Amino acid sequence: MLIYGITVLMIAALGFVLYRTIRRGAEYRLVENIVLLAIVFVAASALGDAAEWFRWARYVYTALGAAYIVYGAYAKYRGGTDGYGQ
Repeated sequence: MLIYGITVLMIAALGFVLYRTIRRGAEYRLVENIVLLAIVFVAASALGDAAEWFRWARYVYTALGAAYIVYGAYAKYRGGTDGYGQ
């Protein structure tokens, strides 16, 4: 049951970050989004390899999180903001 809860949390975190990215841009609240993704990743990693499909879900979540961090860092560099939308 905990695996499904963490999976929902992973999807919700990605959806929240995607919403913020589409609405304001990748550099807006970059630091907060990275912290959110990291916290959910640590929570998912704490379960270990509870199920085979969950391990692959963690890989996908990690890849999407890393892609967001690279994209957000590029947008921050290009836009000249400080990562908090200022």
